[in-house]
Amino acid sequence: MKGKVVSYVLFAIGLVMIIAGGVSSFLIGLRTDQSLMNKRMNVVTDQFEDFSTNTSIFENERDSIYTEVLNNVYFDTMASTDQVVKTRLSNYENMVDEIGKQAVEMKKLCKDVYYPDSSINSKCSNYEAIYEQVVNYFVSDVNVYNANIKKFNEYQKGLGSPIALTEYKTEKKYVDYNKDGNYDGKEEE
Repeated sequence: MKGKVVSYVLFAIGLVMIIAGGVSSFLIGLRTDQSLMNKRMNVVTDQFEDFSTNTSIFENERDSIYTEVLNNVYFDTMASTDQVVKTRLSNYENMVDEIGKQAVEMKKLCKDVYYPDSSINSKCSNYEAIYEQVVNYFVSDVNVYNANIKKFNEYQKGLGSPIALTEYKTEKKYVDYNKDGNYDGKEEE
């Protein structure tokens, strides 16, 4: 009888130790997961901060290009300012490329993940629309510039002048990055 009692006590102690070990392991895993999630949310916040900063720089450059270039198109100065304008458009496109790289990183961090912090989820849902607007604004702006080049060339041709300017070339097209059926930032048809 004493042997059975001892074996029951040992079994109970062993069972309690197994359960305690399992609970302890679960809690350690939970803390590790929580720590990893917090680190990932910090990475999303930092990445979105950089993305937002570059988007603001893009917006300032866009305003500057409109103020200094696209709103002040005069046929008598277009030929002399053409190279400067194309250089500015190239720098402007480089900004779009940099924002695109950051959008790819945001996509990696946000794809198929729901974070416990709503502000992080908001960043994940907003970056797509912002990036789509950036690309579509750029494409619209290039199209406006190229339309001015076409008008200039037609004007020069009408005068019998051999002067002809080339359009700004880009591989970028209008995008629907967030696949919602709308082209945010597209300013023309």
